[in-house]
Amino acid sequence: MAGKNRAPSKPPSTLIDFIEEFGLYSSKSGALNCYRGQSDSSWGNVAGIFRPDLSELLKNEKRAVRDLISVHPNEFAADETMFDRLVRMQHFGLPTRLLDVSLNALVALYFATDPGSHKSELADGRVTAFAIPLEREKYFDSDSVSCLANLANLTAEEKAEINEVRESVKSLPENKLIETFNEAGVIKRLHQFIRSEKPYFLPIIDPIDLYQPYYVHPKMSNRRILAQSGAFILYGIQARKRLFFPNPIKETQFGVPQSSKRSIRQSLENLGINESTLFPEIDKAANRIKNRYLKRS
Repeated sequence: MAGKNRAPSKPPSTLIDFIEEFGLYSSKSGALNCYRGQSDSSWGNVAGIFRPDLSELLKNEKRAVRDLISVHPNEFAADETMFDRLVRMQHFGLPTRLLDVSLNALVALYFATDPGSHKSELADGRVTAFAIPLEREKYFDSDSVSCLANLANLTAEEKAEINEVRESVKSLPENKLIETFNEAGVIKRLHQFIRSEKPYFLPIIDPIDLYQPYYVHPKMSNRRILAQSGAFILYGIQARKRLFFPNPIKETQFGVPQSSKRSIRQSLENLGINESTLFPEIDKAANRIKNRYLKRS
């Protein structure tokens, strides 16, 4: 994901400061803006399955997907597409090729002020704003989304084979390139997975579409996604490979000083942005009620 812009050198330190900075940023951006908050600014903005410490999970992505569905088939019974299944897996804590983002900058700021572990409590946080060009914005039922999501159904060897096929055809004229690419056995296998959810799908995948990330508007059928104004950036085969796209997704970063985390978090909670509203499941509500009375004792 290329094109990284830096926020002003002096970081905001209060909620009002951040609201002003977010407002200034969005007023200058002509693209759709989404945000991601992290309590430790040293963490990369990358989908969980591409984290360096999860390389074995990435290598076994296909098996991990099937393992979870095999153990809890009823949880996935209503899901119509592979993207739907990845969203549910992400919800239950399995790292996928999805990166969680929010359309609400204050939701991202809440996550950036999360005390979390002792280590992240001592670190500066960060909110990253992503400016999404129109052509990189998709909906849950997009064919491009199906192509990327169904990469999770391929083995590591098959993904490596896609890289080889792409290298072998890249010097061909565009019309011949796409035709030859889609005639490869591994791409035909990908077609099969896509057609299982979209029988009408035509075998005309452009190789570049399997590598570039897309911002995806999900179905607002998940209570947590709805509460957090959530969406996803869906990655292809290689998460951070710097391919030179005409219109990259640009990142702008806002630092959250460690010394300001507690006061900003309290200000957000005073405005109703808290654990029970962002995580509407009953266990989260129960935990917040418990903590409310613990503070009084």
